Amino acid sequence: MSMRTPNPPPARREPLGRLHPVYQHLPERPRWTCRACSRDWPCPAARMLLRVEYDLDRVGLSVYLAGQLFDATGDLLRLAEGAPPSPGELFDRFLAWATPQSWRQPQAGQQPQAGRLPLPRRQPPPPAGMSPVADTSPEPTDPRSTIMDVRDAAQRWADAWATGWPAQDVERIVELQTEQGDHWASMFRPCRGRAGLRAYVEECFGEETRPAEVWFGAPRVDGDTATVEYWAITYPYDQPVTLSGCTVVRFDADGLVTESRDYSHASQGRIPPPTGLFPDHHL
Repeated sequence: MSMRTPNPPPARREPLGRLHPVYQHLPERPRWTCRACSRDWPCPAARMLLRVEYDLDRVGLSVYLAGQLFDATGDLLRLAEGAPPSPGELFDRFLAWATPQSWRQPQAGQQPQAGRLPLPRRQPPPPAGMSPVADTSPEPTDPRSTIMDVRDAAQRWADAWATGWPAQDVERIVELQTEQGDHWASMFRPCRGRAGLRAYVEECFGEETRPAEVWFGAPRVDGDTATVEYWAITYPYDQPVTLSGCTVVRFDADGLVTESRDYSHASQGRIPPPTGLFPDHHL
């Protein structure tokens, strides 16, 4: 892990300004609709492009969006024919998708998550002169079998994404998550429950106009958790964007995903993975 401070980002022109105008997805004032797709701005494409534009500079992205929110509030209030948009609606539209949110903390008395091994119970020594009573409690699960089960579950998860992503098969991906499981598309975007994951995947697939090219590495397993490295070349609105990253996935006793957290980097253009990075890749 590098402890070096990242170089400060270079001065930017207007965000998205480097793209051809038809792909810029800039706001049309004063109604604040997208010039390219006519959806409420920032539309899904604008959000994706802004993430690529700002990369790790989340503060810069938040400052830019806050300025846009300030301008949009005045315009939309003046145009409102009925009830004006509420502050909460404006926040969700302009800032919530790019703002860090608190991770869930376990509540008092909450049961341990399924799939975690219980600690072995220590039995007190028998009284002097008495024979020890046989322990009838079930034997703890062999950690090796748990690791093998999680490895199988993680491989199923990787296979589902490797085939489901290019085919845009939403159910192939979603069916491996528990009903209440959470997927973090980034630390700024939690997708709550299976319904949240489905909405996120459908939104992404709706932007991709050509099949994605994907590579997945072998899962690395520790207890009930696995890490899977991946590389993908996507084509949102027919423009190549390369993603590289890894996903940390936690499984329950049935091999379904209870939580997944994605960490990735994006770059415009089609950039194949380095030779040898995925020797047994899925494509």
